[in-house]
Amino acid sequence: MYKIFASIILVSLILQGLFAQQAGIINYNDDKDVKLLFDYYHHNLPSTKVGNHIVTGSWLDSDGRYGWNDFVHTNTLDHTYTILSKEYSISMSRSPYSEQLLKGFDGVVIFAADNPELIAGAKVISDQEISVLEKFVEEGGSLMLMLNAMVEDRFSESFETNQVKKLLRKFGLAWNNDDTHYSDNVIPSGHPYFYDVPVFHYGAGCTLKILPEAKNPQVLLNVYSDSTYTDRSVSGAGIVMVRPGKGKVILVGDAGSWTGNISRPWADNGKILQQLFRYMKPDRGIRPAVYERDKSLHYEVTVTGLQAVPGANSLSKIAHPKYRMFSPRPTTDMPYFEASADLKITAESDTVLNAFHTDIDVQDFRWFDQPTSDRKKQSISMMISKQGKVSDVHAEGWYAQWLSPDLPIISALLPVDGLQPGDSWQSLESVRVPALRATDLPSVKTIDVDILYAKDTVHMGKSYRYLVSSGEAWLSDWDIKIEDLLPKEETQRVGGSNYHYLNERGGKILFKREQFVDRITGHIVEARLQTRIISWIQDKRRPIAKSNMDKDNETIISLATITTFKLKQ
Repeated sequence: MYKIFASIILVSLILQGLFAQQAGIINYNDDKDVKLLFDYYHHNLPSTKVGNHIVTGSWLDSDGRYGWNDFVHTNTLDHTYTILSKEYSISMSRSPYSEQLLKGFDGVVIFAADNPELIAGAKVISDQEISVLEKFVEEGGSLMLMLNAMVEDRFSESFETNQVKKLLRKFGLAWNNDDTHYSDNVIPSGHPYFYDVPVFHYGAGCTLKILPEAKNPQVLLNVYSDSTYTDRSVSGAGIVMVRPGKGKVILVGDAGSWTGNISRPWADNGKILQQLFRYMKPDRGIRPAVYERDKSLHYEVTVTGLQAVPGANSLSKIAHPKYRMFSPRPTTDMPYFEASADLKITAESDTVLNAFHTDIDVQDFRWFDQPTSDRKKQSISMMISKQGKVSDVHAEGWYAQWLSPDLPIISALLPVDGLQPGDSWQSLESVRVPALRATDLPSVKTIDVDILYAKDTVHMGKSYRYLVSSGEAWLSDWDIKIEDLLPKEETQRVGGSNYHYLNERGGKILFKREQFVDRITGHIVEARLQTRIISWIQDKRRPIAKSNMDKDNETIISLATITTFKLKQ
């Protein structure tokens, strides 16, 4: 019975393989909604033999480079496919383009089409295929082409030019015959198309041309040769996008940026790759918020916190000015605090970065219902990019500084127009660390979070997008030290602090970020940040208890903080 069952499976796999071969498509993975087709018809597969067991791409020219399942050659796309397969279904084409071949695909990627002057038998993109691709884009598909530097000293990595040029001219695009060489490019904060990437390594590519007939052109990224190359001064567009018909065409001036260059530890090409390919998603009308100069936004913010520290723990004796006590039973007192303020947000457009400079006036700051006596200016400034990413947060005044770690949540990062419920993307975000005396200026940690577009929802007759992030970590993973939790007078004593973590991990932090985004304006109508820490902190002046119950009574602390923003209508 086992042999019969195994034979049936074997025959089934053979038939599937034959069908895939006949269809000209090989699936890398097929479990994601957005489906991409990579071109291995106009670019050879690895064929260079090394010894008896290794088959890889050429080390002399581009023949067989950019292959997959080739873990030997530096210039393969395996790293790219590993990253992209988390978000897209990846398939490889071994047939010429036809309407039948492209059915069911959202995007097509052509990289460094083989140059027939360099590689014998190279298959050139035909006029008929160009017509198929043009129709594919007109009807809503996305097409990406990746080139290389096209100069004499890099002929070994060149690409076919005549038909590629003809294809690109259909969309109003071309390239320059130049070479940036291997250059580290700095991406400024507030960049309109890419974020959280200080350095991008452009792997010896060319710059690009946008022709007059291009439809709705956008330069996604400018590139340049860095100052270490004294023999050249190359700068210009490195990634451009046009929108003919219902679809998109993205032209990238270098294919090698997505190979071994992803591994450069001082650059973040992997993040650029993820963000770049999200532009391949079909346009679903997602638009980030636009801030008008003469129209301010008004928010109410509340920050509250509760802590639990057993009476046997010497940390329970630390003073908590501005706190009140919650007593769930006669023998238990749990300190808690409440703070509130009104925020007035005005914005000025930055036409160079295509971003917004916002000024936030902090008004009527209160502990519980008591207004504060500090009459100094309390304000926060920050930059909001075209995508909604917040950067360059600066606060003036004590209360503004105290609130500022939570302010980025009042802007929704919506990186591309093709988002839909179920999509997620990454962002570096600041998190307020709950502290034993949270009325002091807080410690802040910046962490990489996954933002999930969880669902669309309706509240009070209005439609909202619900974005959520959550996670947990050991305190040591976030580098949260005793100094982040305890007041300064307890950590800056002469002779050293009296406290340390009972275990080097410290304990756990749990966090959740929620944003309700107006589907029409893109503005946050309500946002909530929640964090909690449970830690075991030992008083070094006392012996460590033997039982877990006694350890908990003498060392455990629980610290929770909730911050809420509500837009005043």
